[in-house]
Amino acid sequence: MAKKIDINEIVNKRFKNKIDEEFYVLKYLFKEKANHCYDIEFIETKNIQMATLNQIRKGTCFDLVQRKKMKRIQEELRLKERNRLTKKNKDKIYIPSNLKDKNVLSVDLATKSVGIAYSYKGKIVRWKTIVSNLDDFRDRSHSIVNEIVEILKTGMIDTIILEDTYLGLNSSILAMLSEVRGMLTYHIKDLGLELIVVPANHWKNKFDDLPVNRKEQKEFMMKKFFEYTGVNADSDDAADAYMMLRSCLK
Repeated sequence: MAKKIDINEIVNKRFKNKIDEEFYVLKYLFKEKANHCYDIEFIETKNIQMATLNQIRKGTCFDLVQRKKMKRIQEELRLKERNRLTKKNKDKIYIPSNLKDKNVLSVDLATKSVGIAYSYKGKIVRWKTIVSNLDDFRDRSHSIVNEIVEILKTGMIDTIILEDTYLGLNSSILAMLSEVRGMLTYHIKDLGLELIVVPANHWKNKFDDLPVNRKEQKEFMMKKFFEYTGVNADSDDAADAYMMLRSCLK
């Protein structure tokens, strides 16, 4: 026979969740199916919310109001930092005034899936995703770069636009991307082609209502790509390459 629960046993008692937020159980509310529900108040913030008996016992009831507040503050700080970097880099980025008269290839470089877009005399006419499934990242990078170089050797490209490497990445990813960029840059210079390196925050901030979160930015660019082309991009890499090129052409 199951032990009978004293629903008021935890009322007016103090608890702590798994991230050390302390709270009081104010009162018992009701039972919903198998869950006994209570009002709890977080001691530091005075925020009140509902929690179940299991959540209270397991320490899995968290201050949701505070979490939302902190998330909003963090996004505002990231937005301010992004705007600061954009302003700082604005005078350092040189986009030729005659870019629309050239044949341009933009490259959203990575180690597995790379997006490219091509413009002919100011009009973006092609885009695609280059993928390699080789296990070693250097083998993948070599395969991807070789495919891009074959395009460059056609003689139909005057200028290449690369997205600058974001220094906020973790060190291992940063190191890998630097190697890939070095591989491609060697061939660009060897072929005597013009190279423009553009920070992500520079070209992305030319679009209104850009989200702060990276995942949301990817979704935003995919939607914008569809608005401009009328088709769905085969990857967010291709969408980014297209949108970067469009931004620079403007």
